Amino acid sequence: MERAIISLSGLAFFISICVVLGWANSAAAAPSLYDDYSKKAKEYMDQRSSRFPEAEKFLRAALFQAKRFGTDDKRYRSTLRDLAELNYTKADFRDAIPLFSQSVNLAQRAVSKLKANHAAPQEIAAETREWVADLADLADCYRGTSKFQMAAANYQKGLKLLDGLGAEDSLQRAELESELADVFTVLGKYQDAEKLYEKAMARLTAKKNDASIDKRYFESVSIDTLQDYAMLLRSTNRAKQGDELLTEMRKMLGLPENAATIRDAHAFEPVKKLPEAGQ
Repeated sequence: MERAIISLSGLAFFISICVVLGWANSAAAAPSLYDDYSKKAKEYMDQRSSRFPEAEKFLRAALFQAKRFGTDDKRYRSTLRDLAELNYTKADFRDAIPLFSQSVNLAQRAVSKLKANHAAPQEIAAETREWVADLADLADCYRGTSKFQMAAANYQKGLKLLDGLGAEDSLQRAELESELADVFTVLGKYQDAEKLYEKAMARLTAKKNDASIDKRYFESVSIDTLQDYAMLLRSTNRAKQGDELLTEMRKMLGLPENAATIRDAHAFEPVKKLPEAGQ
């Protein structure tokens, strides 16, 4: 009997070890599976629109695996953003909105946790900028569904968060100011839009010779800002000022005199009168 008890105890111990090892192997396998799905999704995303369905399939599989790490884990948030951005790229704005909304909530929660744990200001600032980026992406989706008031609210919230970081004179701020200005133009708030364009342009001018900035990002924000402001001027009976601004854009970015980009070419389409305020 005693030997039987010992044997049963040994069996129980053996089973417990197997269970523990099983969980360990499962936990170890999860990251590998997540990495495989993420890698495959990226390969399909790099092939552009022809492989978007495959990319989405693997991103959803990766998101399912990433959830095992917890929704606060960077891998989960990163995959969630990738899936949202994929839908945005396909112009599936209604599908992208709930994904970006979830990412916004997770970013907000991350910032709150960092503050509660008295994290370094630099760490809080970096996480806050990610939060702002998510808000901007969400606002872009609202613009895509013609919900301009909601878009404006999210851009404004992002700018307010950047205000909380102190002297935040970044390209990110210039981009948000420019995008909000574009929304204000659609809403007929032309004076507010013009003030924001001027602020964005001042920041861009200050960053022109900054070696630390991403040049492609700088050029993208600059083209959007200067061209959209020029179109506002040209469409409000200030065509000469608008054309001068487009010339300034070319000089600032080192572009030739003729239209050098799709957006720049679009700026020279026949002037269209903007809608009256409130319409």
